[in-house]
Amino acid sequence: LKYIILVVGAGILAGTQIYNPHKRVIEAMAGSALIFVMWNISTISALWFMIIMYPFPFGMHYGNSNFVFMLIIVIIFLIRVSSGQEKFHLDRTLALPVGLLVLAYIFSFKNVPLGTNITRLAIINTANFLSAAALTFLMINFVDDVSKLKKAVRLLLISGTLIIAFNIMELLFPGRVIVPGWLQTQYVRGLVLKGVRIGGPFRDFELNAEFLTLNSFIIFFMIIRTRRMLTRSFLSIILLIDLLLMFATVTRGALIALIVGVIYLMIISRKDLTVAKVIYFMVAFVVVIFVLEKFVAQYTFSGSVFERMVTVTFEKGFIPDSRTGPWEDAINRGMENPIFGIGPAWDFGSGHTTGFWPHNLYLFYFNTLGIVGLLAFLFLLFRIVKATIPGIKSSLVKSPFPEAFMKILHVMIIIFMLDEIKIEYLRNKIYLFFVWILFALIIITRNIIDKDKSEREDLVQS
Repeated sequence: LKYIILVVGAGILAGTQIYNPHKRVIEAMAGSALIFVMWNISTISALWFMIIMYPFPFGMHYGNSNFVFMLIIVIIFLIRVSSGQEKFHLDRTLALPVGLLVLAYIFSFKNVPLGTNITRLAIINTANFLSAAALTFLMINFVDDVSKLKKAVRLLLISGTLIIAFNIMELLFPGRVIVPGWLQTQYVRGLVLKGVRIGGPFRDFELNAEFLTLNSFIIFFMIIRTRRMLTRSFLSIILLIDLLLMFATVTRGALIALIVGVIYLMIISRKDLTVAKVIYFMVAFVVVIFVLEKFVAQYTFSGSVFERMVTVTFEKGFIPDSRTGPWEDAINRGMENPIFGIGPAWDFGSGHTTGFWPHNLYLFYFNTLGIVGLLAFLFLLFRIVKATIPGIKSSLVKSPFPEAFMKILHVMIIIFMLDEIKIEYLRNKIYLFFVWILFALIIITRNIIDKDKSEREDLVQS
């Protein structure tokens, strides 16, 4: 009876809004429906939903829908924990560095002028960080075996494919509205000799390029692990499109990171490679790179990455000319508040701070959270990289899925650390979630490897 009353009431309310719509009432209805759905599905199902849909949030007054979704998921999860329906354990690898990072955020508010729009920005950026960190810890709690890990990777692949589809739309139809008020491609020229740079759902050229580079390694891993020819062929096409779109971002750093990542992967996989395989792979890789770059430069709205690389100049020996000013400015700005930073209210392009974006993650932390936040993040990276070490000696083909996937994760985190020297993931409220999903997958995979190793040892002893 109560469900009948609920449906009838919802129908009457929806009918009145169709006849005489009111924005706040519609938002309240959508929020109520969302809470009802979240309450009636499992926590892990909600996490699966987040993995797929995080790249496509819709804007809200405070942050975006990703923050709202995570807030609802966390609240419902805590209610279930308090009632004994579910359990929570705090991962020791991430607990201390993330805790220190949270404290750095809190301390940085010391230099945030209260009661201003800067305060609002600081709260939004802090909430987004906490949401991404919460997603990481929840994933670690619920993705605890090989089957769930495989599902998480498949869902991340689906998410990546949706991002690729959005990038294709932007490449073919720049500046078009796909869904009014939600999805819209951009048409922006800048910092290139000619052509349009695609930013994808992140609306950021360099972070989009970094994502496509990292995503290519996940696709490549799934190609060599699958045994079905049809699936392998489909994924190979997706990989080629992913790399083509990476060129369409016209970003030099992403291409360099890709080349370094491929070479590094081959070095740590040398036991699985013969001389003939190395030559075959390198020739194929070079041909693909040149063909895709040529295609993008001549037959799309985008420009040429190679042209940008040829025209780059270096100052002080090794610093690109496009980074000299921002890096010097970021260092000088950081020295004004070196301990706790200027606070998490970054908006370097609109006068809230002085000068350019730092264009360097490590200087970004130094600027916003000071040396305290930078050291906390470096400590976090140290523990994450250390967790990937078991994957270095594994085989991509012969080793069990978790160990083989850890090798890919190890290469991805190295590429991420390298590429973030010239960009900062924190500047983007959407890409932030992908980075913390990557952190979660590393810890999840490490925990599964340790669990399997412990079970084998117990079996031998028994």
